[in-house]
Amino acid sequence: MPISLHLLHLAPSCVSCTRLAHRPGFRLANVSSAGHKEPAASHALYLHPREPSNMRIIQVNKYHFLKGGAERYYLDLSALQKDRGLQVQHLVMQHPRNLELTPEDQTVSEVDYRGALSPWQKLQHGFKVIYNPETARAATRLAQGPRPAVAHLHNIYHQLSPSLVHVFAKSGIPMVQTLHDYKLICPGYLLMTQGAVCERCKTKHYFHAFRHRCILGSGPASLVGSVEGYVHEWWKTYSLIDRFLCPSRFMLEKVAEFGVPRHKLIHLPYLLPVEQYEPANFPPDPACVYVGRLSREKGLPTLFRAMSLLPPSCKLTLRVLGEGPIEEELRTFARKQCPDRIEFLGYQSGTALHDAIRRAAFAVLPSEWYENYPFGILEPFALGRPVVGAAIGGIPELVVNGETGRLFESGNPYALAEALEWMTSPQADPERMGRNARAFVTETCDPQRHLAQLDEIYAGLHP
Repeated sequence: MPISLHLLHLAPSCVSCTRLAHRPGFRLANVSSAGHKEPAASHALYLHPREPSNMRIIQVNKYHFLKGGAERYYLDLSALQKDRGLQVQHLVMQHPRNLELTPEDQTVSEVDYRGALSPWQKLQHGFKVIYNPETARAATRLAQGPRPAVAHLHNIYHQLSPSLVHVFAKSGIPMVQTLHDYKLICPGYLLMTQGAVCERCKTKHYFHAFRHRCILGSGPASLVGSVEGYVHEWWKTYSLIDRFLCPSRFMLEKVAEFGVPRHKLIHLPYLLPVEQYEPANFPPDPACVYVGRLSREKGLPTLFRAMSLLPPSCKLTLRVLGEGPIEEELRTFARKQCPDRIEFLGYQSGTALHDAIRRAAFAVLPSEWYENYPFGILEPFALGRPVVGAAIGGIPELVVNGETGRLFESGNPYALAEALEWMTSPQADPERMGRNARAFVTETCDPQRHLAQLDEIYAGLHP
């Protein structure tokens, strides 16, 4: 089937999406004059689905199990591409939790940088962060397979290393990388230092990572991260990658601001198989839910403080789903300040996770770092639940006041408490906002449209 590109006028397919279309950061699918929905793409390109080609896709990510949002996207994308008849191979790290792999896939030895390591092992692993020879050999074996081929990179840093980039480039295999975090421009991934947003490395002064101990709070680890940044800048490693796929417009603008060429950047929101998320058909409890890692950059101390500020007349409770490094600190605060408002439910997944979100009236994401395009919002949306979100990073592209949830000033517990209380008021109407949220994510994250756009991106890398 020949590639067909069309420029179309904005014509959202439902009333709620019409309102969202006029808000900054929103880009909705369009409808052709014949009434057929067309997918939204970067630079106003709207792409017809292509028939599956004979192209081989090399999917590269350090983890091959559901660890976080990056893995959810990587695994969903790989499965959907296989379902369409594409040949998909994987390059991943060995891990006991890995999902099933095939003999055609390649693995490298497991590395646990948080484990107990001898000084010699730390030195060895430090070098592997910069260039892992085992990864390079595995990439070489994959590069020798049939053509045409494209390598789709995800989180490759540290355990795999960018050594594979040079192998694929030398072999003539084009590469795209989905940017799940800010590692491309920040040695510490988060653009955050000591609890605050940080952009000190904007001028490629990576020594700041060591100076401020940005990686695991460790001097040696941060030194390795600084050296890694300088080495790959010297080697021009990331200039060898053909396209960078940015799930949020915020991500695209931020990496462009740091000097990544704009012609290499494409806005492509995550896909989400919404049909796998059944919305609730029963009234919710007077509760909100947080789903995610219990870490400082997620704004959990601010959320807990906000819960303690709610007046007695507000009966809202908080259910916390997840684990993380500040869990004990949070439990101590909850016991002392608001023992009857906060419940810890631990890590949840699958049906149990969906049920917990459905039972709550809304979800909350109080992040204090530049969130990209968080599944902590996408999944509640798919389940028909609105979200109270911090106005930071890519969150405002998803959460619109009064339409799909409520925004508040990031890091401000008083503003968050006000938003939480508003969500329990009659004028909020969380059921209506939940329907809007599901309609939005159904349009924006449609898997078939996403795959069609990827087909066009892959095909554009082969003259």
